[in-house]
Amino acid sequence: MRQHSALLDLRGALCAALLLACALPTAAADIELPLELDLAIVEEALAAQLFNGADRKAELFHDSKSCNALTLSDPRVEGTEQGQLRLTSRIDARVGLLLGGRCRLPVAWSGLIETFEDVRVTPGSDRVSFRVTDSNMLSSEDGSRKLPGMLWDWIKDQVHPRLGAITLDFGPALTELRSLIHDALPAKLEERSAVASSLQLRGAHARPGALTVVMSMRAPSVVVADLPAGDPAPLTDAELAAWDAAWQAWDAFATWLIKDLAAPADPELRAELLALLMEARYELRHALATDPAGRDPVRGLFLSTWTRLAPLLRENALAVPGGRSLELAAFISAGNALQALDDMAPQLGFTLDSQTLRRLARLLAPSVSDDELAYSTAVDPELRELLGLPPELDIESPEETAASGPFAWLIPNVHASTVSKSLVQLLTGWVPATADLDRYLLAMEQLLDESIAAERARGTVPTEFFPLYQDLVRATAWQESCWRQFVAENGTVVPIRSSAGSVGLMQINQHVWRNIYDLEALQNNVGYNARAGSEILSHYLVDYAIKRGEHTVNGNVDDLARATYGVYNGGPRHLTRYRQGNRSAYLRSVDAGFWEKYQALRTTGASAVKQCYGAA
Repeated sequence: MRQHSALLDLRGALCAALLLACALPTAAADIELPLELDLAIVEEALAAQLFNGADRKAELFHDSKSCNALTLSDPRVEGTEQGQLRLTSRIDARVGLLLGGRCRLPVAWSGLIETFEDVRVTPGSDRVSFRVTDSNMLSSEDGSRKLPGMLWDWIKDQVHPRLGAITLDFGPALTELRSLIHDALPAKLEERSAVASSLQLRGAHARPGALTVVMSMRAPSVVVADLPAGDPAPLTDAELAAWDAAWQAWDAFATWLIKDLAAPADPELRAELLALLMEARYELRHALATDPAGRDPVRGLFLSTWTRLAPLLRENALAVPGGRSLELAAFISAGNALQALDDMAPQLGFTLDSQTLRRLARLLAPSVSDDELAYSTAVDPELRELLGLPPELDIESPEETAASGPFAWLIPNVHASTVSKSLVQLLTGWVPATADLDRYLLAMEQLLDESIAAERARGTVPTEFFPLYQDLVRATAWQESCWRQFVAENGTVVPIRSSAGSVGLMQINQHVWRNIYDLEALQNNVGYNARAGSEILSHYLVDYAIKRGEHTVNGNVDDLARATYGVYNGGPRHLTRYRQGNRSAYLRSVDAGFWEKYQALRTTGASAVKQCYGAA
């Protein structure tokens, strides 16, 4: 098991070299890749190759009568300023003369042994090895008394060769990396195979806290191609399908990655990781809405996400249980390498398609399946629970029987955690005319009130902030859709939908909230849409605005509503944008519009929404 874990760590750390290999050219047109590994990887190799007995012991010698025996245990590894490894281990030795079946003149000694080892790479080899250059015997009592004489010579003859036989095998990982680099380099690059196959180990040395392994590979030629003149030709169906597959592969990879990291993490780190996932999805929404179809959005999204993930994981590496620190370090290095590549040669056209991302994932988690990395829109109860939400969003009580008659929707709903079926039925497909606007707004207000009451029943919003939360939900629905779930287009009633993929009453984005809500229900069920939006606002109000004390910055409790809407509209990084003077004119306009509606609802009530329909 330890050998397997060590191999995973090697694979994970080598992943850091994947893209750095194209980003740091030297004067000799080769690329040197310094890769830092935690010294735990050496301890893993020691445990797998030598200290593999019970209680992590290494039995180096033991004769049939137990007259002569030598056992090492409890190895500890550290790096020195001189570039060597220092290994200390407890030693239990017994030496005697075996004569006539009896052990004569036995000498026993227990203490500590320290060895100093050079770290080496044989040219053309895929292994890092170690050579003992010096060793000392230390008393376990005072840590200084040396052991002279014949016993020490015999111990050295047993210990040095065994420690010198320890290696770190990079071969399997290098083989996978060469294949990965080959696939990631653009197919049009003639030297693609030569660059990938040139990846090799060049040297290694230790330092306090780390082992540095230096790899090298041939630098690819970078030819700046002339851009075609004029507008690009329209994409074919196959090109559009490939474009969709690219961003879906990235979204699936990012979701798997954050779930994988967040599940075992402590609550604080989990919250930060999940916030990063939501930020990545908001950025995907923006890219799909603004980038021209056919332009690869994945590289920029990958770089943006990793730029924020790297310091987060570096600061919290010890908070992640399960021995994943080396794997996480590999992710950090890979992100930095991508950034360097993009800075040096964005025109090279590095490929991050589904195959490349899956290879990358499997370097870090070899057992991950295609299903886990596949793009899906199905609701994921595990992801909902990681976000602190119930496994499912229930909107209707199974015992509820829809009342009949034209005024059934006026009968109060007895189930506080649901919305009434009759009200949903009434509002489904309703595009109000001027004559029935008052009745429509009254029905929609009741639906929003029932959604708000469902959140009260969940008990997530603190009592003192609940009046603010009520106005926040109503104002958000006004800002997002003018309290509409459906609109008429070319004589047909359809769910209201933005160009960025946001749908319904609360304009819930299908790219941001996939796996968390039922995308079909968001479009066609106004009750489900209202409940989803209310749940999202509750989450952002409690877990972001209140938790981070936005109401204490200026001493105004209503700033909680402004901060929460900023996150709802733009993602977690927009929490404080309402008080930032350098935000864009567009965002200032959006925030001002929300604030006006929030205040109008407080003073005028639901009738203020008539402004959307040209009515006073």
